[in-house]
Amino acid sequence: MPNTASDSSPSSPPASVPVTAAARSLRVAIIGAGPAGVYAADILTKSDPVQDGQLEVEIDLFDRYPAPYGLIRYGVAPDHPRIKGIVNALHKVLDRGDIRFFGNVDYGTDVRLEDLRAHYDAVIFATGAIRDADLN
Repeated sequence: MPNTASDSSPSSPPASVPVTAAARSLRVAIIGAGPAGVYAADILTKSDPVQDGQLEVEIDLFDRYPAPYGLIRYGVAPDHPRIKGIVNALHKVLDRGDIRFFGNVDYGTDVRLEDLRAHYDAVIFATGAIRDADLN
């Protein structure tokens, strides 16, 4: 049985009105536009409630680099055929137009958690490693 809201004003008979999943879109901020961030955005847009039209989702990806894809673009051999395949897959996700990308945004300096919480329903951190790990 779906959730309903009743109009019980004295001048009209009670009526049941379906309540949708949200009165507005679910707004999600993702910090980090590397593979994890882009794939998280992709999964959210492909979720059953979104695909069934029960829920709309607006996703904004933020990254400190001017372009998305993180170390796949900046740190790993970008000319390797396998890496090119990953970049192409990530590119297809962002080319659909349902996910916005904001580059050159430094979390903690340009935008803070308080700012994100004020404007978004959810925040996902997909930043990856900031520094190399010592193997010793």
